[in-house]
Amino acid sequence: MFEEPEWAEEAPVVADLGSVALGLRPTAVSQIKVPLEDESIDVAVFCLSLMGTNIRDFLEEANRVLKPGGLLKVAEVSSRFEDVRTFLGAVTKLGFKVISKDLTNSHFFLFDFEKTGPPRVGPTTQLSGLKLQPCLYKRR
Repeated sequence: MFEEPEWAEEAPVVADLGSVALGLRPTAVSQIKVPLEDESIDVAVFCLSLMGTNIRDFLEEANRVLKPGGLLKVAEVSSRFEDVRTFLGAVTKLGFKVISKDLTNSHFFLFDFEKTGPPRVGPTTQLSGLKLQPCLYKRR
């Protein structure tokens, strides 16, 4: 049986919504409609999870659940980006500000964004920067 450590009562609440439940805490859900209240979390992490064709939906949902000033962290395979500047521009139009970017790793890019408000573009506005390349795997 799982026993909570003593510090668990003081630890922040963490909702792992992107993985299949293997233990007591993670919950498998759709990234476009997570079971969280509006502006209820401080940090959202997308780690190799922007694999769908509806990346915009994922980012808009992160915007919905993040508190004002909340942090969005993105880690994604570097080969998927054709134009990083266009990607960053598209994300800023969805209500985020670029805080940091790390493009030094040859395999992964890391981005931190701060929620600045609701998306600044309408739902039908095309954002070409959100179309990432398929993930390429190399045999070693």
